[in-house]
Amino acid sequence: MKTRLAIELGRASVFVIVLTLAFSGIHGIAEAGVNEETVAFVNGDKIHGLELREALGLWGGAISTSGIPEEKKKDALNRLIAGRLLEQSARSKGLDNTDVFRERMMQGEPGLLIPALFRAEAASRVNITGEEIKAEAGRLRKADKKLPAEDARLRAKQAAWETKFRKASEDLIVTARKEAGVTLNDETLGKIAGSDNVLDNAVLGTAGPESMTYGDVKMILQRMGGEKRASSDLSGNSVMVRGVLDRELTRIALTVYAKKMRIEESEWMGRLRRELERSVLIDILAEKVILKGVTVTDKEIRDTYAKHSQMLVRDGKTIPLSEVKEEIRRVVQSEKRNKAIKGYVEKRKKKAKIKINEKLLKKV
Repeated sequence: MKTRLAIELGRASVFVIVLTLAFSGIHGIAEAGVNEETVAFVNGDKIHGLELREALGLWGGAISTSGIPEEKKKDALNRLIAGRLLEQSARSKGLDNTDVFRERMMQGEPGLLIPALFRAEAASRVNITGEEIKAEAGRLRKADKKLPAEDARLRAKQAAWETKFRKASEDLIVTARKEAGVTLNDETLGKIAGSDNVLDNAVLGTAGPESMTYGDVKMILQRMGGEKRASSDLSGNSVMVRGVLDRELTRIALTVYAKKMRIEESEWMGRLRRELERSVLIDILAEKVILKGVTVTDKEIRDTYAKHSQMLVRDGKTIPLSEVKEEIRRVVQSEKRNKAIKGYVEKRKKKAKIKINEKLLKKV
């Protein structure tokens, strides 16, 4: 069973990754050295400024968190502290020396290359100068004379970040596709009007040493559609097929390019491996220790149903418990899981030695 992080990193398309990187509400100009400074100690384990920036969505750490409310910074730091405590607990129980840990790490590592490549790109190319912010803020205030100067500055930072990151990402994708020699078989793609017109083994495109067949694309569309009939409908849609094909070829090209740039040996790959290790250990700890014995009884389901029955209405009638029982079970289970994990963390916090650098927290 893969960890949540492994699944997310392994399956995400480049476009999802780009959107994730570009999403922020933020920013400022990075201060030299802040990334490597320690913002908190958890039983001697350091949490650096870079980790906090990335926890707030600023991959690469080249942009500071000025403009982000203090409360959000503290929430993000608390999540990092909780992660450290859970990881430390898992290691103390020897969960990092198990077959299941090694297996999940092997499953997850291949999916780290592309995120590591984008982090490296963000760190090296996405920088904002004071002059750029000033110019953009002036333009914004000219367009809206009632806009406060500080609001204009924050919006200018965000606009500058998104513009630069988008451009860097587009350039990276173009370079990767060129280096991998991406090709599309337009003749075969033009024949797709129904699943019977093109054979499953027909090659639709190539990238580096890999090729994508019509069958490969149909399998992806089946996962998207969720059922065979939906897959059949989508696989006959040439626009959908071309879109999936282009996305997958881009993913392959980025992987090829990342290997060429020796991203596997980079500090960013090392950081992502550490994040994956932590995620895997936390998942295993939750399964084998924290959530062991956490179950949902039929009485809890009935009580929850009775408490919320007024909201469970369709066509003016209350929806029978039998129709929503499993959904209620999942909701109650999720609540109990979250409560159990939170309680486990709180117990460890009381025994832990945690020190926060409040001064650095303000300037990260």
